[in-house]
Amino acid sequence: MRKRHPVLFGLLLLLVIGAGFFLLVYSMSSVTGEKTAFIAKERIGVVPLKGVITDSRAVIDVLEKFSKDDSVKAIVLRIDTPGGGVGPSQEIYAEVLRTAKSKKVVASLGSVAASGGYYAAAGADGIVASPGTITGSIGVVMGFANFEELLRKVGLVPVVIKSGDFKDIGSPVRPMTPPERDFLEGLARKIHRQFVRDVAAGRRLAVERVEPVADGRILTREEAAAAGLVDRLC
Repeated sequence: MRKRHPVLFGLLLLLVIGAGFFLLVYSMSSVTGEKTAFIAKERIGVVPLKGVITDSRAVIDVLEKFSKDDSVKAIVLRIDTPGGGVGPSQEIYAEVLRTAKSKKVVASLGSVAASGGYYAAAGADGIVASPGTITGSIGVVMGFANFEELLRKVGLVPVVIKSGDFKDIGSPVRPMTPPERDFLEGLARKIHRQFVRDVAAGRRLAVERVEPVADGRILTREEAAAAGLVDRLC
């Protein structure tokens, strides 16, 4: 029987243990979505933005955490949302801009990254879109329902006491007046101008270049790239 060399055997054992530990670390990083370089100890942070945007706090918290973490060298904002509230979308956009001053931020667009979803992406250093991505929808929409006829059929008569002409604007129990419609249309135009201005600033484009595709239309990735709204097709 051949005698085992203790030194060589020890080195081989250490090599096997080290390789096993490397595979374990890599597999764990793959599961969590954070690709970790074993030797350099550098990471890419992934921030998901999914579903209808109703609140910005969770996304902002993660962006702030990654911006302060020296081991995170870049951030991917993974977006799959049809949009949502104006306020939360603007807050995420502003935080992406702030984060991009200290860390590289790339927006990765999924199946849908429209309206508020694209608003958030516009603050990133770069935007990558998939072949089937639907994006754009740079616009503002307000929807109201009127139940006046339904209430009349069941015998309900609403009574409203208000301190000003516009206090119950958008009420579902009466028709909208011409002054109210004019006011809401003006408000929508103002918010839309903010949207266009922020997209132009984030993308470093002239406002005049953004305006032709800022009528609420959705765009394919090729159309978005031609308009300067997407940097890279994957």
